[in-house]
Amino acid sequence: MAEAQLERGQVTFQTEGRLLQELGERLVAKSEVALVELVKNSFDADASKCEVSLDKKNTLVISDDGLGMSFSQFSQRWMRIASSHKVHERTSQIYQRRLTGQKGIGRFAVRFLGRALKLDSVAWDADRKLKTRLTADFDWKSLDEQDDLRKATIPYRLLRTDPSAPTGTTLYVRELREDTEFVQSSDFRTSVLKIVSPLVALDRGRFGKRIGSDKKDPGFTVRLPGDIGSGEELDIAETVLAHAWARLSINMTGDSISYAVKFHEGESTERLKTRVRSSIRNGLVADIRFFPRRAGVFRNSEVNGNEAWAWVRENTGVAVVDHGFRIRPYGYPDDDWLRLDRDSAHNERDWFSSISQREFPIPAAVRSRKENPMLNLPSTFQLVGAVFVESAIGASGGDDDLIPAMDREGFLYNDAFEQLVDVVRGGIEFLTHQDRIWLQRESEKRAKEAARNTRADLRAAVEYIEQSPTLTRADKVRLVEDYTGLAKKLNEVEEYDREARRKLETMSALGVVAGFMTHETARIVSALGEALKELRRLSRKHPTLRQNVLDIEQSHEALQGHLEYARTFIDATQKGQSVSFKAAPQVQRVIEKFGSFAQSRGIVVESDIEPSTEAPRMPIAVYSGVLLNLYTNALKAILASESPQKPPRIRFRANNEGRWHILEVLDTGVGIPPNLRKRIWDPLFTTTSRLNNPLGSGMGLGLSLVQQLVEQIGGRITIVDAPEGFSTCFRVQLPRT
Repeated sequence: MAEAQLERGQVTFQTEGRLLQELGERLVAKSEVALVELVKNSFDADASKCEVSLDKKNTLVISDDGLGMSFSQFSQRWMRIASSHKVHERTSQIYQRRLTGQKGIGRFAVRFLGRALKLDSVAWDADRKLKTRLTADFDWKSLDEQDDLRKATIPYRLLRTDPSAPTGTTLYVRELREDTEFVQSSDFRTSVLKIVSPLVALDRGRFGKRIGSDKKDPGFTVRLPGDIGSGEELDIAETVLAHAWARLSINMTGDSISYAVKFHEGESTERLKTRVRSSIRNGLVADIRFFPRRAGVFRNSEVNGNEAWAWVRENTGVAVVDHGFRIRPYGYPDDDWLRLDRDSAHNERDWFSSISQREFPIPAAVRSRKENPMLNLPSTFQLVGAVFVESAIGASGGDDDLIPAMDREGFLYNDAFEQLVDVVRGGIEFLTHQDRIWLQRESEKRAKEAARNTRADLRAAVEYIEQSPTLTRADKVRLVEDYTGLAKKLNEVEEYDREARRKLETMSALGVVAGFMTHETARIVSALGEALKELRRLSRKHPTLRQNVLDIEQSHEALQGHLEYARTFIDATQKGQSVSFKAAPQVQRVIEKFGSFAQSRGIVVESDIEPSTEAPRMPIAVYSGVLLNLYTNALKAILASESPQKPPRIRFRANNEGRWHILEVLDTGVGIPPNLRKRIWDPLFTTTSRLNNPLGSGMGLGLSLVQQLVEQIGGRITIVDAPEGFSTCFRVQLPRT
């Protein structure tokens, strides 16, 4: 049977009145959030104050002295669900405030708070050229029962009022969903005030400035039932914040980020400028103060120390302030949006932020030591501050910009939010990095002062001994020599400490260079491989090029080997997934890396490992990195021998003894004198620095890094007496469990 068209046309969406109930209960999650949405409407209406109170009938009254609503504004904006006018109107009418409300949440906040509403608004009606008073009554229950929202009607009255009547809007919310005590509770007042007045003593940067207006903004205050504080609290805040141990400032505009850290004693500001890919259209500004429990933080301040620390405890956390209002849950006591407490509890040893990892990486040799700056990572309870942003409003932003969740509980988790976390956490890590440097500097000052005092004491002791009438000449000579020897050892210790610190700084710089050079070398190796293909083709036509091609192929192969060695060792410092594997194949793979190099120089490389020997469960990159370094060190040691007394030979041995996996690398090279066995683990100390060494002169980085890698997995590495026929034996003990 052929099909026949019965009807054709267009249909519209339909909705029932209970949509308002659904929106009211789902778009707003907490009473304080609902109330703040109404406060935001007062702010956007250019009010100078908004007062919240309870009358005798337990009606919640929200009143402001703003511009009010004319009938056209009421009907076209208040009564329109998801009104878009604030998307197009970015600033308020008189004082050019940045608008905060959006998506028409205000009327649903009223629906969340109570079951009935009376609206009373006085405004200048530009269409009628007169001042009007508009009243409207909302019975949410009857509206919910309508089967078609278009049939839901709101009774209103529009009156001509006295031209001198003050403008403003008052909302009377009746039949409250919660007991009225919630409005009067101190917790509720504190929560609301934290949202509407987030630490005014912090620097908001460009977000604290009005866009532009001929009229001076009188400011905006909120009054709640009960005592809401006084100017004294503001004075305490300003005083405490001014005496923070350190202050971090962040300014991000477009893709450009600027960090600045200034310490409490007024020293020079440490700065860092960098660039990132950013989806946060309006950027951000942050003012964060650091309050570690250290002596002297509130010394010489105008506030009592106990009161100051109590204020810090009350206001800790890094808040996020959007369009002038604080966003939950960021910075509240139960929130760790920056992962500070989590990483401290898990004893993390590397930066979380990609910015920190790129700009000031932690050297692998430092990660397991007390010098690791992550040990100084502030907890949430040591920070007081805020991040100021202006999120997207409706279609004005983009899908990747900061977007508030519909229930006003935080931002949507997207690229922009991830960037927000990365940038702010990067700033706190920059603060941590600089704080560690500051502490080291102070430690050096104290050590120098102690050394000066010790020298003075030694000199005084020598003078006393020489002048003592009760000591014999022999006793005087002996004691003076002892004290003089102590002074000499003190100088040696100081010099060694200075050298060690200098080497650590050099290692930090070399870590950045290594990453860069590995990346660039990979690009060169790839380009050289492509060029070799063309050279091979040309050599078939021009036989004279064949020897050149062979030479380049050997160089290309060697360069690939060096690159893989570098990558393996860098991967080892970063660790990876732990797996089970046999020891012999890994040793053989490492031997083959420099097989042609050793063979061409007559160096015999042996592997004395049973095929069944299991290595401990661990990252293969760590095992290979240790092997590669010890192997290349053995090759250098053999090549550095001026007149070898023994045949050039390297031997690998591995076996399992009880709970340990034993790995040994032996060589017949120059050897390591007993008096240097402790120093070879120091960064930048080397015994293979011959300039004509084909493998390059040793920099002294490898053994220090190997020691760190081994110790990080619970093992140890030592030099033991070599067996007959060998000069050096490195022994690595790795735990099997």
